Amino acid sequence: MNFVNSVKKNGSVKLLTLCCLIGISLSLSVHAQDRGSNDKPEHERPQFSSLDLDGDGTVTFAEFEKSEVPNDDYATIFGHIDANGDGVLTEAEFTSHKPPRRER
Repeated sequence: MNFVNSVKKNGSVKLLTLCCLIGISLSLSVHAQDRGSNDKPEHERPQFSSLDLDGDGTVTFAEFEKSEVPNDDYATIFGHIDANGDGVLTEAEFTSHKPPRRER
């Protein structure tokens, strides 16, 4: 009888431990998914139309300054996007622009 009770007790402990591990695993998984949805880049690229405030098909530096950019570095970012250096951004320049890679 003692052996049977011991197996039942150990089986219950193992089952309880397994349930706790599964619960913790699920909790961590949900937490990671929630965290992942909040790990978006701090500044997502806006739509060109949202930058073209006067609707003329180009974005001037003054219009660009009204948007949010990383580190408030408007001049540098505008300069990178303005491929031909004419002082205005076209939709083609904006959509074909690839942000510079971060140094590692």
